Order: sequence, then C-alpha cells, then structure tokens
Amino acid sequence: MPAPKPKARIVRAASNGRTFSTSTKNTGMSQRETLEAIMLNLADHLGIDEILKRTSARGSDFYCPNTGGAAIYQSATNTILEMSQMVLKR
Repeated sequence: MPAPKPKARIVRAASNGRTFSTSTKNTGMSQRETLEAIMLNLADHLGIDEILKRTSARGSDFYCPNTGGAAIYQSATNTILEMSQMVLKR
C-alpha cells in the first residue's frame, strides 16, 4: 500500500532579486548527529523506545526502529522517511 500523500508541499519562494535571511542554528551538529536527532524525535512521537544501529564492514551506519518485528536495517534517511510515513498514518 502506498504511503499517504502529505498535505503540505514545498514551493519555490519568490526571489524578487533581493537577499534573504538564513539561520545558523544547529549548524554545529554533524550530519550524522542531525539525522539521529530527527530519528529520536520521531521515535518519541511514535512511542518507540529505541532505534537499533549497525555499522557495515565498509563503515556505513544503518538503523532499525525496534518495534519488536524483524530487524531490517536502512540508511538514516530511509529510516526517517519510513518513520515520518508512520506519523502520517496515525
């Protein structure tokens, strides 16, 4: 069954040829720390107590929300996508 379609959308903001403001908040975190923080936030929302993490022989990290089922590991971004789809289904 396909994942539910999100109600929100991403649109290109009007440029108007002007500058725009950006934030440097959270830029001190590594990409790995950022992705893991997102997974933990989603896990808290979903009532998942832990996310299993394995490192491959090539040094890549893979994750699996520990929901009591079969442990199938995915990249951080695919884990985040799957968990966010779980939020939408609620």
